[in-house]
Amino acid sequence: MLSRVRRLLERMYREGRLYSMTCNDESDPDTDLDTLMLAIFPSPGYLDQAVFEHYIGPGERKMVYHSVREAYTKPDPSHRADLKTAVMAAAETASSVSNDKAGLEAVFGSEKLQAASSNYRKIYNRLYLDVSDDIENRITTDYNLDSRETFVGGWASFENKHIHLESTVVTDPLKPESKVTILHEASHLASKSILDDGGYYGSPGFEAATKETKIDNAAHYEELPRRRWGISRYNDKTFTPGISGSGKPLTTEEQIRVGGIEYYRCSWDAAADFDDLIKQARRDELNGTGLDAGTLARILEVSPLMDLTLHEQTVSPLNITKLDITTSESIVRAIGLAPIQIITLAKTKIMPTGRFRSKDKEIAAGINLAVDAAMAAYGGMLGDAKRDRKLIDWLHDHYQKVFV
Repeated sequence: MLSRVRRLLERMYREGRLYSMTCNDESDPDTDLDTLMLAIFPSPGYLDQAVFEHYIGPGERKMVYHSVREAYTKPDPSHRADLKTAVMAAAETASSVSNDKAGLEAVFGSEKLQAASSNYRKIYNRLYLDVSDDIENRITTDYNLDSRETFVGGWASFENKHIHLESTVVTDPLKPESKVTILHEASHLASKSILDDGGYYGSPGFEAATKETKIDNAAHYEELPRRRWGISRYNDKTFTPGISGSGKPLTTEEQIRVGGIEYYRCSWDAAADFDDLIKQARRDELNGTGLDAGTLARILEVSPLMDLTLHEQTVSPLNITKLDITTSESIVRAIGLAPIQIITLAKTKIMPTGRFRSKDKEIAAGINLAVDAAMAAYGGMLGDAKRDRKLIDWLHDHYQKVFV
């Protein structure tokens, strides 16, 4: 217990997210972890819950374990009118850019122009026909702010024609960035093939993606609307497969950095899915609903990997603790923050040595180095580099396979 709590606090301390005993409004950079641990564990085997919650809980935010039901809720009636206006604006912009032949060709290429145009029209239809007239039932949000904590702007269900949005999008939907998020999630409703596998907007190599990647990547459908709304990073540029923003082909080093970031993106996505899973399980627990066998098995599988408590519990049914929820959320943050290091890692940290039978094998070896180097530069998660990598790899291998 002591070690897992300390590792959680170390991750939060690294981000300046621990709070002193006298300050509820600002992070205290001088908080001493040894002193903090003595306050949380005043005697052997005893965790002072009030002290623990004080240090990890910002004053302006109800932590998810205090307001877990608010992690998935309908938009407040006071927000629905502006939200509908924003949904309609996103729909109308999608319809407009579907006819922008020059823009479509610049982003998606001439071969995919018609397919991209068709997808924009589908985005319009989903927003206009399915979402705008049923905001109450087609959109959910998280008024407890946990999506912001885990860097999840939103998600969408193609089968249910449903969008989940970060609360800041719901409370301030008319700003361009909010409309972009709405349109991005709506692209997942337009076609089951449109995912996030080509990276998020502005990530390294974004403008150099292949035409096959772009047509099925939600973030690429942001570009033309962003140009209309004045928030594009690539205004008037033509996206050419394999060519970076400098106008030159991606180097091996650049491809390794892109691949490392993409590896982490898949791991982060799976970590965010598990975070959703365990929070839903906690909601079910609060509502008196037992866990189904598949969910229980998955949680017990992940618990030792993430340093949760569930695999060590002897009670039945299991109790999803506040520490479990907070740790899960912290892991998502760590895996979301670590790949930022890849952008600035020294070339010597990511370029493999020796001879390789192919360029692909050299890049794969470099990605492997980049994943480890990025986590080391971030500061680690679990106090052991091998455990960190085991968790990252498990999550990567379970990308879009967490829910059972």
